[in-house]
Amino acid sequence: MIMSKSYTLYIDAFTPETIPMARLALYMQNLAALLGNETAVHFDKTKPGSTQLAAKVDHEYVPRVETHLAKVRSGEGPGDAMKAQTEIDRLLAEDNATGFIYEGEDQSAQIITFPGVTRPKPVSYGPFNQEGTLDGVLISIGGADQTAHIQLQNGDVKYTGIETDRETARRLAKNMYEPVRIIGTGRWLREADGTWILKKFRMANFVVLRTDSLVDAVGELRQIEGGEWAELDDPISALKALREGTNGLH
Repeated sequence: MIMSKSYTLYIDAFTPETIPMARLALYMQNLAALLGNETAVHFDKTKPGSTQLAAKVDHEYVPRVETHLAKVRSGEGPGDAMKAQTEIDRLLAEDNATGFIYEGEDQSAQIITFPGVTRPKPVSYGPFNQEGTLDGVLISIGGADQTAHIQLQNGDVKYTGIETDRETARRLAKNMYEPVRIIGTGRWLREADGTWILKKFRMANFVVLRTDSLVDAVGELRQIEGGEWAELDDPISALKALREGTNGLH
């Protein structure tokens, strides 16, 4: 008969007497999410020394939890368990600590380790300048000085911080609420999480983008002799994918 099994989260910080209750609750919540099988996993006790949170698994569910943890360890666990693993590591980093989960009473039987504070911190890059283009619908031109300020809308993305001279702005203004491609130099910052942030864009020129409907555009393409468009089963989807793939930053 399979006996019940315990898993302990070892936190290399605090003691059971010094860890704040709210912090303890966060660790317990995420440990429960990481172990999964919530009806069969129970808080057991805290152990002396550094903070150690022990959870006991009902004997009927031991194989399930073992399989579940193996998937988490390999990076293939359920989304909520993987999120909990990341959150425990983040909490440890904030507490200037490391940690691990071990099986039974043997601390060397580590199932999952958390680098916590020892994990290399992601690095931000920039800001730096790069020539490029921005596509979008022109929604705003303004400015009281010699610099004109422009805004574009591309789906859910709004581009602000775009500047140009008054003469270029006057020519551009004739295309208000039309799709345009502006050409110039952007100042970009890459955040630690990999997100690119546009700090400023200096516009030098622009082109007006065609607003033909997809049906009209496909009809024109299919009239070209020797072209492949006439042979496609779904040319509208193909053209839409092609257009969407060329929008945005170039």
